[in-house]
Amino acid sequence: MLMKKILFTAVLFALGAVLTSHTLNKKEEGMFPLSELKNVDVQKAGLKITPQALYNPDGTSLIDAIVRVGGCTGSFLSNEGLIVTNHHCAFSFVQAISDVQHDYIKKGFLAQTREQEVPAKGLVCKITASYSDVSAEVLSNTYSLDAVNRLRVITENIKRITKRENDLNKDLQCEISEMFTGKTYVLFRYKLLKDVRLVYVPPVSIGSYGGELDNWVWPRHSGDFAFLRAYVAPDGSVAEYNTQNVPYKPVKFLNVNPKGVNENDFVFILGYPGRTFRNQPAGFYEYHEKYLLSYISNLYDWQINYMEELGKKDYALQIKYAAKIKSLANTTKNFKGKLQGFQRAGLSAKKREEEKMLQQFIDGNEEMKMRYGKLIPRINELYSNLNTVAQRNLWLDQIYTVSPLTLASATSARYKRTFNLLRNREERKAFIESERPNMKKTFAKSLGMYDDNLHKAALVKMLSDAASFKGANELASVKKLLNGKTSIQEITALVDELYAKSSLKDAAKVNALLDGDVAKLLKANDPLVVFAGELNEEMATYDEEDQKRDGELNQLMANLLEVKQQWKNARFIPDANATLRFTYGYVKGYTPNDGIYAKPFTTLKGVVEKSDTLEYQLLDEIKALYAANDLGEYAHPALGDLPVNILYNLDTTGGNSGSPVMDANGNLIAINFDRAFTATINDYAWNETYSRSVGVDIRYVLWVLKKV
Repeated sequence: MLMKKILFTAVLFALGAVLTSHTLNKKEEGMFPLSELKNVDVQKAGLKITPQALYNPDGTSLIDAIVRVGGCTGSFLSNEGLIVTNHHCAFSFVQAISDVQHDYIKKGFLAQTREQEVPAKGLVCKITASYSDVSAEVLSNTYSLDAVNRLRVITENIKRITKRENDLNKDLQCEISEMFTGKTYVLFRYKLLKDVRLVYVPPVSIGSYGGELDNWVWPRHSGDFAFLRAYVAPDGSVAEYNTQNVPYKPVKFLNVNPKGVNENDFVFILGYPGRTFRNQPAGFYEYHEKYLLSYISNLYDWQINYMEELGKKDYALQIKYAAKIKSLANTTKNFKGKLQGFQRAGLSAKKREEEKMLQQFIDGNEEMKMRYGKLIPRINELYSNLNTVAQRNLWLDQIYTVSPLTLASATSARYKRTFNLLRNREERKAFIESERPNMKKTFAKSLGMYDDNLHKAALVKMLSDAASFKGANELASVKKLLNGKTSIQEITALVDELYAKSSLKDAAKVNALLDGDVAKLLKANDPLVVFAGELNEEMATYDEEDQKRDGELNQLMANLLEVKQQWKNARFIPDANATLRFTYGYVKGYTPNDGIYAKPFTTLKGVVEKSDTLEYQLLDEIKALYAANDLGEYAHPALGDLPVNILYNLDTTGGNSGSPVMDANGNLIAINFDRAFTATINDYAWNETYSRSVGVDIRYVLWVLKKV
């Protein structure tokens, strides 16, 4: 525990933030690293337990009950490894074990015994064991280098330190996270749980009630929760799935408050928020507002619509695409909310105004002007250059994801290029044997995603989009492939021809060649491989441009932080980056639009009322229980009904899904699962007026478990 204390104290000096007042109105944002908790008067804000009970580097505390569940968060609820998280965080694992005969998506999954618990294949959970500041070591030998070489050395240092720490900590996974761009780096050590199993995932009619109609919307009536269990080897060590494994025994698990909370009560979250961008410059904001958000949301909408049409014709495809559609729909609606937030709040303009004032501050001091005078203009110039080729870069970022066969072809082209450069048969044979394991792994990724029903049409769309690119955005490899073809009909015929001649679309044949005659695979005359090879070369050129820009921005952003700290006489909280954070606030309603006030609770009455429409499918059991007024001990006295969802003004973002919402005594009262539509902009800016997060009230969870 002494080690833990030293590590956390070191980080405090690297990340310390000078914070403003903390009142019950909660005017400031805050996804606080644990090192910041001593700067937050959480007891004045409403916490009734001691800060040491929240976080204790010398002993057990609430943070020891928090676990990262893939890209989500969860918390332990028993000493037998039971984890509660969101339904949508477990959804892909339920989808993976579902088929037409066993539709666990529709009916839900319940393990009546430990033996019936099913592995959530591929899911790895992480518990933060410790962390330490490694900024000095990461930045060593970089101060005299140009921007590109500086970033290269930083990357090499991170790899070297990470390898060293992983070699020293065999039972842990070590990762280095950049806290402030180009300036502050922290090494995190995680305990891994590799055997995680499904225990209870409610039917989609509970876990995702309202579906995409209600997603990112308040009022909500969703039972977005699920239960998993973590297992380890009999000796307590980390282990892959094995029937001899035993439930993991956490050093701390949360208690449940079955009485819940009331309006204006203090609540807090410990979780793993994914990514925020609040310390980024105006140019970054404009790039997202004008290009990235709309491009991605439009592309995802196309994929969703196409998969839904395929699913209407084949129920098996509907099950197959369910998790992918859910994931894409979640993102595209989120991005549309962000776009609305940018426009409503005028965030890009506010960033521009802030930088204008900062420039005036710099110009007002000769010494500062000499050091920082060209800083903001250069950042603006780099982002202006990026915006010029945004169309091209966004397309390149997506082509291999949208078209897995093109990704497989690009992989083949890379290996083929090296293979053809070798001088003799022995060198080629040695190359094949040394690279065979990597080739299997790389091809497995692309071929595992391949779906002829979907991806042929996706490639047609991507090539059709690229056909319209002009000037700096034009792609020479695409232009050569299309050879003047611009219509959908012409491009569809071309893609049909490419697929017909492809040597990679049959995964079984590819795998057979990877096990046997790899040379035959690499010698195949495949026009899609030729195109992908040319696209690889074109990407490499643009990657060099990106590396130069990213390297310079890495240095400039470190300088920008320095001068902003001097200007505001303060230091800043690092952006969220999937590391453990604390945020607090209050159960509060709000006014999302003119003339509307949203109350902070929804109830079972609202669930039943929604079921009158075709879009909301409700279990007959729930209707019967409501008709009988069988709410048990979980009804809220003031509401006279069973609370379902709850609203609060905490600072959350993606990755906080599944985070435990706790009361002033540190007891679980809700499971965070969403934000209101106006709060999707949280990634760029938090504001008490419009930032509201949503959780499923623990009383609804308990009622469903007991009654339904």
